This record gives sequence, C-alpha cells and structure tokens, in this order.
Amino acid sequence: MSDVDRLIEQALDDEDRALREVLGKEPGVLGGFWPLLTGPRAWANWVMLISQGVMFFVGVWLAWQFYQSDDVLEALRYGLPAVTLFVMAIVIKTSMTPYISENRLLTEIRRLELRIERMRAGDTKGRA
Repeated sequence: MSDVDRLIEQALDDEDRALREVLGKEPGVLGGFWPLLTGPRAWANWVMLISQGVMFFVGVWLAWQFYQSDDVLEALRYGLPAVTLFVMAIVIKTSMTPYISENRLLTEIRRLELRIERMRAGDTKGRA
C-alpha cells in the first residue's frame, strides 16, 4: 500500500469504509474477465473465446507435427500455419483487454457518483 493509499484510508470515515467493503475491492485479472461473458456483448465474447481456444489447440497440434517431421518442406507445411494460428489466438485474446479496462473504469465512475450523491445528501441534511 502506498502513502497516498494510507492517507485516503485515514481520511475515510466509518460509513465510507463500509461503503468500500460493500462495493468490493478491485477485481484481479480473472475477476475482470468473467463479466465479459455476461451482458449484451457476451455472445461476441463467447465466440471470440471459443475461436481463440480452437486456434490455440490446432496450433499446438500443428506445432507437434512440425517437431515430428523430418523433411524441411513438411516442417514448413506444419510450422507456418502453427505460428499463424498462435498469433491470431493472441490477437483475439488481447482484443478483449480494452473491455476489461472499460469495465474497471465504469466501476470507478459508479463509485465516484455514489460518493457525490452521498456528499449531496449530507449537505442537504446540514442545511435543513
């Protein structure tokens, strides 16, 4: 925990700490990935996930055949498609990264909105 995090934690009152526990901590890598498989864009993410998996496993099989081949031409017939499928699988997997970042950003915006609304509610109580 950095010094800034410690200062923020000290500045929070008990209600803010309870709110922070309710909203939860920032998800890890897999925790940020699972929300992609639900919601309105889930079907596209499932298609990309399945196709990425198929490409990876076919690439592994082709790479295995590449290492088992004795002839150079036969090795090229297996090696080049294997590398191509591996690269395509990586591109598909990294194409999901912006959506994970978007979900994290939306969560933080919701937290800020909630804090602003709580501050407004506290101001109206103080003025009345």
